[in-house]
Amino acid sequence: MTAPEIRAPGSAYEGAGRQVAVALRGYSSVIVTSDDVSAAAYAAIGIALAESGHRLVMVADLGDETPPLKALVRGDDAHGIFDSFEFGTSFVRIAREVEGAKNFFVMPSGTESAASERIIASPRWRTFASEFANADELLLLVVKSDAPGLSTLASQVDGVVLVGLQRLDSAPDASILAKIPHPTITAPPKIDVTPRREPISLRTIGLAAVGILGIGILAGVLLFRKPAQENEAPIVATTDSAAADTVRRAPAIVPANPADSLLATAFSVEILASNTLEGANFEIQRHGSVMPAATISLVPIGDTEATWYKVHAGAYSDSAEAERLLARLRRQRVVSDSAGSVVRAPLALLIDSIPSQGGMTARMRERIQSLADKDVIAYALLQRDGSARIYAGAFERPAQSSLATTALRVAGLAPVLEYRTGTLPRGLQ
Repeated sequence: MTAPEIRAPGSAYEGAGRQVAVALRGYSSVIVTSDDVSAAAYAAIGIALAESGHRLVMVADLGDETPPLKALVRGDDAHGIFDSFEFGTSFVRIAREVEGAKNFFVMPSGTESAASERIIASPRWRTFASEFANADELLLLVVKSDAPGLSTLASQVDGVVLVGLQRLDSAPDASILAKIPHPTITAPPKIDVTPRREPISLRTIGLAAVGILGIGILAGVLLFRKPAQENEAPIVATTDSAAADTVRRAPAIVPANPADSLLATAFSVEILASNTLEGANFEIQRHGSVMPAATISLVPIGDTEATWYKVHAGAYSDSAEAERLLARLRRQRVVSDSAGSVVRAPLALLIDSIPSQGGMTARMRERIQSLADKDVIAYALLQRDGSARIYAGAFERPAQSSLATTALRVAGLAPVLEYRTGTLPRGLQ
């Protein structure tokens, strides 16, 4: 990674692949395609890493020795897909298990390129797709978007994940299951965000990869089945997390504890809005020790693919306390005099709880650290009965939590959207 980039594009695509993986669980054969075949390969790797915890995943390199996939292949055996189609070499022989990743296999291009129409458009793929479906496994086919025969291949599999594309001109009738935009690589700006007086147009908020959150991803009936109609909208992921996605459509979400709405710890300080996850992470790494209840919220803007990663700090029932925190952070030069604002964010994602017991501060620290080790940024609020609730994120409205749900569920957590309650523990302020 070299300046001025602040993240490696490969990791961004891989993180976005992890996000959309959950939306592919009702499918067994999927094309991952892009105008940049390496970007498609990174996205496929992210999908495979997320899905291999549930089932066997095979990634087939239908490019010409695509570098990210080639790097995963160990050993001197050069046989691959070309050899299987040309000489009848079995898939079992050419499949290479990825070192350190259970249930994740790569089929390399072969002794010659597999990016030919004779191979890509072969009717054999329909048979392979059926075999993977019967075995409840996943076949991912990495191919460039202008590859010859792609339209024929798309007609033989379940659907397509587009990377950096809005449509697939070479296969206009293909079923589009998900879209991953190309990442931005400009440095993250700090912006002056004034307190909101009217409802804003941001549709969802959450955190992926480094952290965070979420509750009610798409209802299973919408997320895990194949589209009932050809015009059903595909899942859209951001490109910025290990995380990641992140689904941009979701049903109505209702907090689990509406009776606590009047007791909510409703106010936080918005520290920063970054256009990359790494920018937000960097802020947490630099100043997290002086920012109580620090968390990151992923905010897609309307129906566009533009995204802000917002850093929030503090959790208070009184806006005056949040104002005092903002003033202190300005004195400490954590934020400039023109940056930062107090926002009303009464909702959060409950991801754990700790019963009242001795050594609560140490136990809360331990749990927060264990989540941080999994790239989940969480914070604790102490309850009246001495117990603690572990939250992630800060949301103004219920609908803003939908993207975060995806990231946390992919991370193996079971978040629940609630009105957050409690106070900051003294030892964690």
